[in-house]
Amino acid sequence: CKLKQVVLEVIHEFSKEMVFSNLLHPHAHLLHAVLAARQTPTSQVPDAKLNIHLLAALCKDPIRGVRKLKSIKLPSQKHKRPIAKELVQGGLILTLAKVLIDRKFYNMDQRKEAAKLCGELCASAAVGKDASMILNTIFSWQIKPHLSRAVSRPEGLIDFIDDTVDSPTVYWTDEVREEITGFISKEVAELRSHSEDFIISVQRGDPFPLPYTWHYSRIRQRFYLKTVQSRLYVGGIFVESLVNNPYFKLKTKSFTMELLAALQQRFDNYLSGQKDSKLIGEICLLIQALSNMVTNLPHMVEQLLKMDKLQLVYRFFWEDVTEMKMKSLALKLANSCAINDLAARHVAQQRLIRVVLPLLVTETDDLEQVINLILQHVRRSSAVVDQIRMMGGLVILGSMFVNRKLKNTLRGLVASLIGAMTNDAMYGQDITDMMCEMFTSKFRGAFQSSASIVLKFCDRDHLDSKGRYWNRHKRELVQAFLEKHAHALAPQIKLWNGTQELFHTDQLNLIWKEENHESKK
Repeated sequence: CKLKQVVLEVIHEFSKEMVFSNLLHPHAHLLHAVLAARQTPTSQVPDAKLNIHLLAALCKDPIRGVRKLKSIKLPSQKHKRPIAKELVQGGLILTLAKVLIDRKFYNMDQRKEAAKLCGELCASAAVGKDASMILNTIFSWQIKPHLSRAVSRPEGLIDFIDDTVDSPTVYWTDEVREEITGFISKEVAELRSHSEDFIISVQRGDPFPLPYTWHYSRIRQRFYLKTVQSRLYVGGIFVESLVNNPYFKLKTKSFTMELLAALQQRFDNYLSGQKDSKLIGEICLLIQALSNMVTNLPHMVEQLLKMDKLQLVYRFFWEDVTEMKMKSLALKLANSCAINDLAARHVAQQRLIRVVLPLLVTETDDLEQVINLILQHVRRSSAVVDQIRMMGGLVILGSMFVNRKLKNTLRGLVASLIGAMTNDAMYGQDITDMMCEMFTSKFRGAFQSSASIVLKFCDRDHLDSKGRYWNRHKRELVQAFLEKHAHALAPQIKLWNGTQELFHTDQLNLIWKEENHESKK
C-alpha cells in the first residue's frame, strides 16, 4: 500500500510538469489499453482500480504557471494536448462507461474509482464539455446530478446505475441497462481489439503504436437510448409514469403550462393530418395526466380558465377528431372540470355545450359520460338549460328517454337530466311545458320523481286529460319522430349562432297529428 501511494504521488507530481507530462503520454495510452483489453478482473497488472487511479492522476488539469526548466530541453510539440484530451479521444470514457455498467465483471471499488474519474473529467477545463456530452448520451440526462457529485460521492452514481426506478422524475429499469450494455459492448469491440494489439507491440519492444481514435463527436448519430428517450418527457416529468402515479406531488403551475403547451402542439399536429399511433398515444397520455391533476387538485380548473385552455378540452368533441380514445379521455377530463361553477359559467358564455349535444346522436360508446357532462352543466347554469332548449336538445333527450332499446341505466340518466332541467329556477317551467307537448300532460310532475319511477311511468299505458292515449304504439311513434329530428338537428347544433331557435314547439304537434292520421287509416 505504501509503495502504491508513493507511485501515485510521483506520477501526480510528474504530471504537473509539462516536460514529464509529455513523456508520460504513451504510457497513459498503455494504461488505458490494459484497462480496455482486460479479460478478467485480476489477469492484468495493474488491476482495474489502481489503473483507473493512475489514469486519474495523469488526467489532472495542468497547473497554471508551470515552472520553466531552462536546463532541460523541452520535447517536440508532438504532445501539445493534455493527456486527458488524448485519452478521451482514445475512448477512455467508453471504457469507464463499461466499468460503470458491468456490475458482474467489476467490483464496487473498481466501479467507484471509475465513477470518480468520470466526475473529474466532466469537471475538467480541458475535456469537461466532451466528457459530459458522451456520458449524457450513453446514460441519458438523468445521470447529470449524480455525475456532478461523483468526485466526492462516487457511490451515489453507482447506486443510481444499479437501482430500478419507474417514477415521474426517474425512469431507470433493467431494459434501460440492457440497451446501454448492448451499445457499449458493440462500441467497445474495436477499441478492445486495438488495445490488445497495442499491448503486444509494447511487450515485443516495438515503438509505441499510435493510440486508438474513437469518433465520439458522432456518438449521438450512432446511439439513441430508446427505452428512455422515446418516453414522453414534459417539464422534467415522465408523463406515463405520472399517469400511473396520480398522487405524485408536482410544482403544478410551471408543469401545467408545459403540459398544456405539449398537448396543444401535438393536437395541432393531429388536426393537420399527422395521425400516427405514437402521436395519438402521447396525446392520450397528456389528457390523462391533466385529468388526474384536475381530479386531485380541483383548483387546477381555475388555472385552465386563466390560461384560456378549457376550449382546448372541448375541441376534442368536434367531428374531425375521429380517434375514440382521445374523445373518451377528453370527456372524462371535461366531467372533472364541470363540477367547478366558474367552468360551467365559461361553458355557457362560450356556448361550448353545442359541441357536446351532438355526441348523443353520433357517439355510442361514451353516452354515459356525455349525459353526465351535460347534467353537471345544467345543475350549475340556467343559461346552459336555455341553450339546450333553443338548440332543440330536448328532442334528442326525448328520443333517448322513450327508446327501450337503450339500457335502463342510460334512460335513467336521461330522465335525471330532463328532471334537472324542469327543476331550473329560470327555465324549468318552459322545459316542463315542452316535455308535456312532446309526450302527455301527465308527465308534468313525473320528472320530479326518481329516475326509476319515471321510467316505469313512461313504459306504462295511460290517458291524459287532452285525450292523448300513451301506449306502446304511441311510444314507438314518438320515438321514431324524435329520432328522425334528432339526426337532422345534430349538424345544425354544431353551427348554432346563439340566437336562433333550431326547433320550434309547434313542431311537436306533428307527433299527435301523425298519430291521428294513422288511427284513421
